[in-house]
Amino acid sequence: MKVLVVGTGSIGRRHIANLLESGAIVEAFSYRGLDHGYHDRPGLTFVADLEAALDGDCDAVVVANRTDRHMTTAIAAARRGKAVFIEKPLSVSLAGSDELLRLTRARSLVVEVGFMLRCHPNLLWIKRQLDEQVIGNLMHVHAYVGQWLPDWRPSTDHRTGYGAKRETGGGVIFDLIHELDVVNWLCGPVEEVTAMTRRVPQLEIDTEAIAQVGLRLSSGALAQVHLDYVRPSYARRLEVVGDKGVLSWDYTEGLVHFTSRDATRVAHRVPDGFERNSMFREHMRVFQERVFSNALPALSTLESAIATQRIALASHKSSALGRHVRPDQIDADFAP
Repeated sequence: MKVLVVGTGSIGRRHIANLLESGAIVEAFSYRGLDHGYHDRPGLTFVADLEAALDGDCDAVVVANRTDRHMTTAIAAARRGKAVFIEKPLSVSLAGSDELLRLTRARSLVVEVGFMLRCHPNLLWIKRQLDEQVIGNLMHVHAYVGQWLPDWRPSTDHRTGYGAKRETGGGVIFDLIHELDVVNWLCGPVEEVTAMTRRVPQLEIDTEAIAQVGLRLSSGALAQVHLDYVRPSYARRLEVVGDKGVLSWDYTEGLVHFTSRDATRVAHRVPDGFERNSMFREHMRVFQERVFSNALPALSTLESAIATQRIALASHKSSALGRHVRPDQIDADFAP
């Protein structure tokens, strides 16, 4: 199959490498040019005209450009009848999401949104336990992710990257949106959002560096999601509490512990050989298979991504207004 990758930042380069490894023919459109030998890789060609490339014979388009360009690019691809893989977050607002949804439904187009944590073996196992009510009635959830921003992408200046600017989709709520999606996927839907955010002057960025997001789920359970750019070392954790037990996940350890009233034990661990890129490869594998067999189930649908986008936007609005906000009441013209 032939895939057009739009955007060649770190995530675009990752997708290019994984697609080439899978045997796909890859065209790439770069907004800034590439070195590091990318032009010499077999199976990869660079295109200078994005519109012409979208008009071409590619089977699918991977939207990996800047967040504020995601929706325009995805709609352009969908209008041409292409399957679309859109990197997270979906956009900086809901503008265009109704049109994209209409196009994809009218043409039965394959769409995946890059929430790669939905491919994590530990989280897939946790989802099965929750579906089977192993921990009983859901009571509350806590999700946490943090990392010192200057260490995140050491080859770039964090003060000039997209994460530093509101208009390009920066800040922890959009940048670390995976945790909002995980809670919504595993335990949602989310009915109400209450959020507080904080900027950190020493990072020299214009966006929020810390967010505490409270969620009320349709089940009545409560969730707390913590996102930050300031933790000295990387951490990512999830705890799901039911009235019959607790599931505790630690990303860095690759383990899930189950705690009952009597004991705590290791209940699940990632398989040997698992690495971070395993999730990206698996998500792209599923997308490629779905391009030629639309009946296969999606990992991350456009509808679910829109729901997560609403939660992120409601978090911004709640922080700005200092009150609860319902995600289903976010207007298409609202942007933080």
